[in-house]
Amino acid sequence: MLVDADACETRRMVHESASAGYQRQSSVYASVRPSYHPDLVDRFVEMFGNGAVVELGAGSGIFTSQLVASGCVPTAVEPVSEMRERLHRAVPQVVVVDGSAEATGLEVSSVDTVVAAQAFHWFDHPRALDEIDRILRSGGHLVCLWNVRDENVPWVANYTEIVDRYAGDTPRYRTMEWRRAIDDDERFEPVGEWELENPVSATPDQVVDRALSTSFIAALDESTQRTALEAIRAVTDDLGPTFDYPYRSELQAWVRA
Repeated sequence: MLVDADACETRRMVHESASAGYQRQSSVYASVRPSYHPDLVDRFVEMFGNGAVVELGAGSGIFTSQLVASGCVPTAVEPVSEMRERLHRAVPQVVVVDGSAEATGLEVSSVDTVVAAQAFHWFDHPRALDEIDRILRSGGHLVCLWNVRDENVPWVANYTEIVDRYAGDTPRYRTMEWRRAIDDDERFEPVGEWELENPVSATPDQVVDRALSTSFIAALDESTQRTALEAIRAVTDDLGPTFDYPYRSELQAWVRA
């Protein structure tokens, strides 16, 4: 079920790279972004999946689908319309809210767990944390999940160097600003963190599509985008027809103090 919130307010809070890039390439994002390690999903469901769960920035529903398959049906909040439509088609049993991390439209103290999968870096951190504090019940949890590339692998380091040329001021996981914002907020106390290697099989075409699913690459003009993707393809020239794309799944959790 799709639920509308204040669309104007929501759009204002979405970074331009996310708004433009994910509108253009929502289908590519859904097809090439990896799912999270199943053991980490099981840990989330066991420790944080009871009660009312809300996923912020749910995107195309990669983590949402894994939750539903594990018996945990969250409410999904997503500000980009193309992502919401894809999410609704993927998991029609989930309530999908047109809202943002900063303005969910949810009731005060109505949520037991707030989770953001591959999303918290996009948020306006102070406003998002205020909103999370508002909707969480006492003793509720804030959880972040990520799939992170292993840049110690030479071809992945080369890939990253090319992609970084086009990042501009786009918020990134790797700056860790999102983590500092949560750790510095006295309303949230750390519970723990876990990580597991999560390699996925890939082809050269899938590596190119993975780059295209990156918000600021997707938002480039056609000529610049072609140049970037040609350079990305060249990185895979010596890797063969299939190879491992080295990811690491991470989970960090905090409790509302």
